Amino acid sequence: LMEESQLIGIINRLKAMQEDAGDEPQPRRFEKEGVEMAQVIYHPETQTYSLDEYQAKEHFEFDNIDLIAIELFELLTDN
Repeated sequence: LMEESQLIGIINRLKAMQEDAGDEPQPRRFEKEGVEMAQVIYHPETQTYSLDEYQAKEHFEFDNIDLIAIELFELLTDN
């Protein structure tokens, strides 16, 4: 049986953030083996995501769900 796609899981979480978008942005934390690696916030007014990577202390803005999903995938996997 093929393992569940991690990339699909990430995209589903990102899509859920768009659907949940209320008045206040809800940060979502992404973990790898129990360690928080990043925080993502969806901004409905600009339809963008901001990503803060904790270890690299880097901040990114994305207007494309595929690009942020790939960034998170690389951050959260050992490939």
